Order: sequence, then C-alpha cells, then structure tokens
Amino acid sequence: MGRIRFGWAQIVLGLALLACAAWLGGPAWIVAWPAIAVIAVGIGYLGVGPRIFGKRDDGSLHPVISTVLLPYHVVAFLRMHWDAVRHAEAPWHRVADGLYLGRRTPRAAMPADARVVVDLTAELPRIAGLPPEIRYHVIPTLDATAPAYEPFAALASALADEPAPIFVHCAAGHGRSAAFAAALVVARGLASDAIEAERLLERVRPLVRLDREQREVVDRFARARGGQRSVAGSRA
Repeated sequence: MGRIRFGWAQIVLGLALLACAAWLGGPAWIVAWPAIAVIAVGIGYLGVGPRIFGKRDDGSLHPVISTVLLPYHVVAFLRMHWDAVRHAEAPWHRVADGLYLGRRTPRAAMPADARVVVDLTAELPRIAGLPPEIRYHVIPTLDATAPAYEPFAALASALADEPAPIFVHCAAGHGRSAAFAAALVVARGLASDAIEAERLLERVRPLVRLDREQREVVDRFARARGGQRSVAGSRA
C-alpha cells in the first residue's frame, strides 16, 4: 500500500471509529483514543512526515505525543513481534564485514560486537540499555517509506569508512533499514547501484524488499558517490 493510500486508510478508519462511538454512545467513546491516534498517523503519512511521532535525536519519543499515539504504538509493537514469529526470521544478519542488518531487538539480542547503531524507525523508541560506548544515530522514517535524502546521504557518507561494526535496524529489517544498509554497501564498493545492493542483502536476509522510493534514494546516493569518486580521480 502506498504512502497516500495508507494515510487515507488510517484517517477513514479513525473517522469510522468516531462515528461508531457517536452512534453507540456511552462506553463506546473509549475508541475515541485509538481513533485520534490513527487519524494523526494518517496525517503524518499524508504530509506531516515522521515528526508526527515526535522522535528526538536521542531516540526518545516526546512524552505527550507518545501518550496520544499510544494505541498505535501498541499495535506497531505487537505487529513487529508477530511478524518476527510468523516469519521465523533471525533478528539480524551479517551482510558484510562489520555491517549487520536486522529488526529492532532488545540489547541482549543485538550483534555482540556492534559499536554503532543506526535506527530508521519513527514509531519506536531507541533500544533500551545501550551502553555509552555504542554510538547511536537515528533517521526517523515512516514505515514503508524512504528516509529523507539529506540526512540519509550525510550519515551513510560519514559511516562509509567506519571501522567499528554497525547494526542497522528498523522495525522488521526489510525496507527502511535495508535502504540504509544498501547505501553503505554502495559506499564501500560492494555494489554499484540499488538493485545490485538489494540482491546482495537478499542473499543474506531473504525478506529484504526495497520499494521504488527506497531504491531511488539509494540510487541517488550511488550517483553522488560516483561523482565524488570521479572528481577525486581527476584531481589526482
């Protein structure tokens, strides 16, 4: 489902819940809370973007916003765990030397040697209990969408030559985070474009699927990296 269709679906669902509450009255008004939550998320998908969730640079969620959206957070959390059980998939896979791709896991289930965490979720807080020696980066991104290009490209470039092991995750480790891992694969010369990088990731983590928007952001990054190498080569 595309971003726009998903946004409208959330708004229609929220309005339907409010209509049911108004019709039934009394205790039925308890559904007003989840109705408001899904309408707000729908507005996020239709234009406000990932800031609808109030995720901050340290990975925490704004307390007021997270309270309003709590019903949606609960559903997202349960869906994440249900998908993990349903697919019987490992929480993460090593896709290249010093590069791991996976879903959001408890600290104990992360790759043991990871020293950098890149979080692509907007709807979930950072992994709890990360020690100070683990560097944390976040690019809040709506589920089933592509990250904003500028922070995406800046962080991928900054981590291109990072010697410390990196763990890249979103909720499931299939789309948003896979796009960032694909950019790192390109930056490290292991693939030349999004398709080649996606195939490499799929061989290791078979449920990886980039959508058109995610491939475009990786390809834009790949073209920029190619241009940078060309300029550097001409100056040499």
